[in-house]
Amino acid sequence: MKIGVFYGSTTGNTGAAAQAIKEEFDKKQPGMVELHDVKTADLKSMEGYDLIMIGCPTWNVGELQEDWKAQFPSLPNVNFSGKKVAIFGVGDANGYINNFMDALGILGDVVVQKGGELYGFWPTDDYNFVQSEGVVDGHFVGLALDDDNESHKSRPRVNAWCQQLMAELGL
Repeated sequence: MKIGVFYGSTTGNTGAAAQAIKEEFDKKQPGMVELHDVKTADLKSMEGYDLIMIGCPTWNVGELQEDWKAQFPSLPNVNFSGKKVAIFGVGDANGYINNFMDALGILGDVVVQKGGELYGFWPTDDYNFVQSEGVVDGHFVGLALDDDNESHKSRPRVNAWCQQLMAELGL
């Protein structure tokens, strides 16, 4: 399986999560994952992967990170039809309790509208927030990380999510 991780990272937290995801998948099969900084990536290249992972932090009051915001108009041009997609994000649940992980929902909606299938839904139980556009039926539509308040939980969450994805995908 060929996996492309497309991430935007201003402070480095989402980039670190992307690297941790690559390391976890490399344990299964080295070289399976290719990382792409969305700042310079051609989003159409997503179409060449069996699994597309999208990493985006939620900024300010439910906004996309600046590189994703710049690329967002191009996202609907990607043919996600029949594609497997997993989303992960970083946010601040304490500071933004009413829109924690909104970026997951904003990006996930486009993927689904363009024919993609989301994998890696993640439970909301271990988080303290009020509402999020990134939640469907009581689960985040992807992995939620809070490095501002719970950085000690990030790596265990990444590892567990990767194991979950591998099981969902039959790897």
